[in-house]
Amino acid sequence: MAGALTAGVAALLGVSSLVGGWSPLPGPRTAAEVASDYAAGPRQSASDADYYLVDASGNWSAPRCIGNGRSGARVQPVFVYRKGYPNRFPRFRTVLQRSTALTTGIFERSSGALRTVRWVHDSACKPVIWQVSVPVSVSHNLVNLRRYLTDRYPRFRRSNRVYSLWVDSTTSPSWSGLGGDRWSATWSSSWGFVWVDAHELVHALGAVSASAPHSTGKGHCYDAYDVMCYSDGGVRWRKATMCPSPSSVYRLDCGDDDYFAVRPKKGSWLARHPGANVANSRFVARVKARPLPVEPAAPTNVLRDGYAVIWDSVPGVRYDVGTMPGRGSIRWIATDVTSGGMVLNDVDWDTKVFVRAVSDAGYSAPVRAAFR
Repeated sequence: MAGALTAGVAALLGVSSLVGGWSPLPGPRTAAEVASDYAAGPRQSASDADYYLVDASGNWSAPRCIGNGRSGARVQPVFVYRKGYPNRFPRFRTVLQRSTALTTGIFERSSGALRTVRWVHDSACKPVIWQVSVPVSVSHNLVNLRRYLTDRYPRFRRSNRVYSLWVDSTTSPSWSGLGGDRWSATWSSSWGFVWVDAHELVHALGAVSASAPHSTGKGHCYDAYDVMCYSDGGVRWRKATMCPSPSSVYRLDCGDDDYFAVRPKKGSWLARHPGANVANSRFVARVKARPLPVEPAAPTNVLRDGYAVIWDSVPGVRYDVGTMPGRGSIRWIATDVTSGGMVLNDVDWDTKVFVRAVSDAGYSAPVRAAFR
């Protein structure tokens, strides 16, 4: 059956099958070329953040277009790298774009799709990510980063912007990110760039007030597993689990009573303190409800030979193709593929090949390609 597979993939990908191998026609589709506008090539390994995106699967939502994408109060994402070191933005681009989708999903799924983040975005609704280099000496904490960027660049002095930084550097081992007063930052050296983004952004928007009913006294809450709740050493912390659902870690404000509620209960603390309600922030848009996406089904009929892999593609669904070179590690060789197959360049016969589906809600389980 290998010959039939080779011929089928050749027709799909625009190459001709010959006895003994493949001969590409002009313009063969490589791993870099099959990626759509969502990606710029392979993303990082699981240890660099992809693991956290998989864990968050089912909680994403694509960012919305809000006005012209520039005017008014906005959240501006920024990739920060150290001077004298490579700019690794191309390596992180896909996971950062999907991280904005996770933050968007957290806000929308927590509000019944009535609130969303007011990103700075382009005409396709994709958040526009700035890239900026900073001296190594200021890359380790948010105070120094903020001082350097505001002193040097006028674009970082706008009062109608929240600056959400992804910093490709090291930081204190005791934190993953920091946020407050319209600035937030997460570092690649700790938890990667995922989930922590939303947590620090909510800090930058003013939560959690020290006088909130379930405040720890140190900017967090204690009543659940939600985006802002954990044991932070605050004097008011105590163990309580009022929202035990596994998905609550990707939701804002268990009980809608501490820092986020579209419709606070009449007479509640949050109703009496609207300024502490992030749902009222000028950086959060009031929008009409929309159906939120669900995870895609796993790809079917995933087959390969020594030269290519194919699967049954579904319109509107994208696919990631990866290999398992050994010891359980996965290397993603192409992301957001929209066709139903691709050529496998420099992949040994004994290397396992996987395909997983991707949508605006997250990932499917990976499916190993079977030889035919």
